[in-house]
Amino acid sequence: MTRSHIVMTTALLACLTLSACSPDKTSEGTSQPAGKPSASGTGGPQPFKDDTDVPLTRQLDRGELTQAIPDAEDVVPGYYPGSLHKSMPGEPDDCAPLKAPAPAGWQRGGNGDYDYQGSTLSRGIDLDVCQFDTAAHAKAAYDRWPDRNETSPVTVRTPVGEESVFLAHSGSSGTVYGYSRSGTVVVQVRVEDAGGDATDARDVLAATIKRLQQVQAGRRATATATEIAETEQTRG
Repeated sequence: MTRSHIVMTTALLACLTLSACSPDKTSEGTSQPAGKPSASGTGGPQPFKDDTDVPLTRQLDRGELTQAIPDAEDVVPGYYPGSLHKSMPGEPDDCAPLKAPAPAGWQRGGNGDYDYQGSTLSRGIDLDVCQFDTAAHAKAAYDRWPDRNETSPVTVRTPVGEESVFLAHSGSSGTVYGYSRSGTVVVQVRVEDAGGDATDARDVLAATIKRLQQVQAGRRATATATEIAETEQTRG
């Protein structure tokens, strides 16, 4: 073998050795190609973060409103579906004070009806959900809707929606009315034989608003009055 052959062979062996010892760019401890999920799984679905607590502005269709109105098991424990249960679609005058004309801008609505199991009194919960074309029309209907005849305001710790009011009837049964507005939607709840206590009215009203927000966000309506009550308790 000539000297030149020896030099070439030595160089070739050196190159092969360096190639074998060089780090593999796809081995552990190095970066992945752009756009490829990492082995740790950080490229997968992220945990769900609740972002539904926003005003109601999207126009909901009949099916979405039906889903948002709570079933009997979603309201206060002890209630079961009333004779009407979920009445769809609602009527414009469901969203106006008694004997008042239909409010301007009304689009659609629905009702929930619940009876109390085992009660010897005419105890029940009635729920009305009304959506308007604009927040201004909803605001006008909300301002007119509360029945202030023979009622007095009841204070709750946490308001519902963008604005809310609770009223207790001065009669012996102490029926409580709750009203709330969120964007273009106004919701009313009436709890009979409540003894002037607005707790159930507030929880049902808050659960309904939350369910509407969940549907608006494209999610299933899952909020319940029991969950709302538990959240209030944790606030101390």
